[in-house]
Amino acid sequence: MTEVWNVVSRAITTIRPDLDGSGTAITRDSALFYAADPGQPVLGLDSMEALELIAALEREFGVELADTGIRITDLRTVGDVVDAMAGAL
Repeated sequence: MTEVWNVVSRAITTIRPDLDGSGTAITRDSALFYAADPGQPVLGLDSMEALELIAALEREFGVELADTGIRITDLRTVGDVVDAMAGAL
């Protein structure tokens, strides 16, 4: 699971290099788009960045999320992405 975490966090900072130096921590609870709860960290990805993230992870892990039954709309946090990718392996 640690390897999946490392790949996911590296992919996020590749797509959004501004997050690396912004002080925004990437945690399992970090929301990809917007916070569901006050105080929840938010990465603020837009739809194109989310697609870039999924495409990069599919290439890295050699899986197609469409073949796994995982719905992209269910991926709301970094933890959701990590769990989905780990489950697809």
